[in-house]
Amino acid sequence: MTSGSPPAGLTERQDELEAALRALVADRPLPLYRMMGYHMGWVETTGEERSAPTRLRVHGSLVLMACRALGGDYSDALPHACAIEYMYNHILIHDDIRDGNSERDGRASVWWSWGPAQAINTGDGMHALARLALFEMRSNGKPAESISNALRALDEANLETCEGQYRDITLQERLDVGVDEYLSMSESQTGALLACALRLGALAAGETGDAAAKGLNEFGRKLGAAIRVADDCDVFWPDGVRDDARQGRLAAKKKTLPVAYVIESGSPTDRRVVGEIYMKRVIDPAAADTLIAVLDAAGSKDFSTGTIKRLVDEALSALETAGLPDAAIDELSAAARFLATPDGLAAGGVMHGGEA
Repeated sequence: MTSGSPPAGLTERQDELEAALRALVADRPLPLYRMMGYHMGWVETTGEERSAPTRLRVHGSLVLMACRALGGDYSDALPHACAIEYMYNHILIHDDIRDGNSERDGRASVWWSWGPAQAINTGDGMHALARLALFEMRSNGKPAESISNALRALDEANLETCEGQYRDITLQERLDVGVDEYLSMSESQTGALLACALRLGALAAGETGDAAAKGLNEFGRKLGAAIRVADDCDVFWPDGVRDDARQGRLAAKKKTLPVAYVIESGSPTDRRVVGEIYMKRVIDPAAADTLIAVLDAAGSKDFSTGTIKRLVDEALSALETAGLPDAAIDELSAAARFLATPDGLAAGGVMHGGEA
């Protein structure tokens, strides 16, 4: 897997995408939209412009890449890209409230700055903007059926993400979590929206064939699971300074693949130690150190990194079946390899509650 800077396919047209995202709230003066702009990284809590660069808009970029790969014009896909980005950020705001994340992107999260009630309202508003963004397709002369198809894809992905969130929460209090169950949950919670981004790009290009839809869907879902596992590894074996938000996932007893591996395949002693740790109300730093020692001894890191490679390979194999030009396959493959690395997580990782 690669690391370093994002590949060109992920960074092209970011300025146009950012401008389109801003345009959807530019003429809305209520402070509610300042909260949205704050979460998106455009302004400070005071409403003053923020000088720091925004994160890479991964979901929107994948929409534009898929559209171009299938012969479409990126301008036709901008409404779809805006829709998936607002939907994703709606999910992030709600995740921060549910998981108690006080930080997002290195500064206070929306609920920490304005309270849970206003944060819920902000997230719900972004959900509405996600759907309204698709009606911008009318300015490109697209028929109502195209808008309807895109709305259905977006809503189905949001619903599946909710299903994945439900499963993630239920796993939090269980000790009998296996590897396959965990990866299936990850494909829904993280992969469904990535798969939707690719689907929306195909729809923007006018492509509705079964081969392209199936291949891109599987590519997105496997990539989402790979990113989830990469983020799990960063909880226990961070590439650099340990991240407070990711450590919050550990303290809250969120299940991860390294832990699921020990639960399923570890020695009776290892399973007992893990069970005792996860029976605590929270996992404090001392217990976390003990847990990491158990994971290291059981080979969880090697298993998890091997799983990331396997999932990325499965994603790329699925991509080969989508009927795309070779250049497009190469571009999407480079994006996938990057996103499942620590640098990919830092640049614009697509995790939900665990992302900083």
